[in-house]
Amino acid sequence: MVASVGSLVAKDLLKYALEAPPQAWVKYYNFEAIPAHPDLLRRDPFISYLSKKRKFHAGILRMPPNTCYNWHVDTDRHVGLNMLLADDNKSRCLFIDGEPGVVFNTKELKYQPGTYYAFNTKKPHMVLNTTQPRYLFSLEFLAEDSGLTFDELCTDIKG
Repeated sequence: MVASVGSLVAKDLLKYALEAPPQAWVKYYNFEAIPAHPDLLRRDPFISYLSKKRKFHAGILRMPPNTCYNWHVDTDRHVGLNMLLADDNKSRCLFIDGEPGVVFNTKELKYQPGTYYAFNTKKPHMVLNTTQPRYLFSLEFLAEDSGLTFDELCTDIKG
């Protein structure tokens, strides 16, 4: 369900987001978002490696305090590559484990700071944020790579 690799630019991405002027943030899939600065991305060996294999754009998503992004599957992507930049250590990202119903099992994705996570966005998941804004780096594959699957991305990561 999840694969991960470390980042060298997480702190710089967070600083960039925190210093962004209010007008830089736009609505994007029920989040507030800004594009990630290309110079920061070029400094990260993993993102540089991935950019030689795949087409993508990347941004930083901000989720307000005391909000929930309800159970869903992503409509426009099959796999996500995300990295938690900041929260209050209480936000939760959960996946349905098995069949959904009135009562069902879940698995939590426990983000470690400075770590990219690939996950299957076609599995139902949700995010619950608590007392502070939650900042998340997110990468979306484009063009012929828009149909990239979780297994294919994991193969790229292992490379």
